[in-house]
Amino acid sequence: MHSSAIILCLIGIASAQTLNIPSRVGSIVSLPSPSVIKGSIDLGNREYDRGRACNSDDDTGDESAVFILENGASLSNVIIGKNQLEGIHCKGSCTLTNVWFRDVCEDAISILGTGNALIKGGGAQEAKDKVVQHNGKGTVTIDGFTVVNAGKLYRSCGNCSSNKSKSPRKVVIKNVKAKGVETLVGINSNYGDTSDVSNTG
Repeated sequence: MHSSAIILCLIGIASAQTLNIPSRVGSIVSLPSPSVIKGSIDLGNREYDRGRACNSDDDTGDESAVFILENGASLSNVIIGKNQLEGIHCKGSCTLTNVWFRDVCEDAISILGTGNALIKGGGAQEAKDKVVQHNGKGTVTIDGFTVVNAGKLYRSCGNCSSNKSKSPRKVVIKNVKAKGVETLVGINSNYGDTSDVSNTG
């Protein structure tokens, strides 16, 4: 995603870093299609993927996601395995608590609809591009998250259709641990996007 204005926060590149993901409960579940979540669900540290290797960094849409959260849905205590193209898609407001990404492909988390998203705890690693992609309108709060070896933690969309009408976007990043991250935050200040970063490094 391209933009005429980006805020950069560079974190020292660190090699041989790994994310401390909780132990998986049971076997990996490979979903034949995305799991659509309404309401609140706690998956008890089970691990899910789509049974497909990450062989593309293109945006392949909802059909490739592991989980799709409807507006107002909450998902907690789950591991997203490495065999997938897209991780979690939020269609509006959503809450993700202690969600872990073993190996990010295109994006870990895509915020697609209008509403506020809270990402609390959890972590992601090995994102060649970005971890959180923010296409919708609202505020994304990332609190207590850990990111290891990534291009970006957060990026607001720079070339979405009708982008001006979906702006401004805001991101709040606090209590985040970042290792081997090239760019912490990328926003579009020309659309009025803002970022608030505290107690992070």
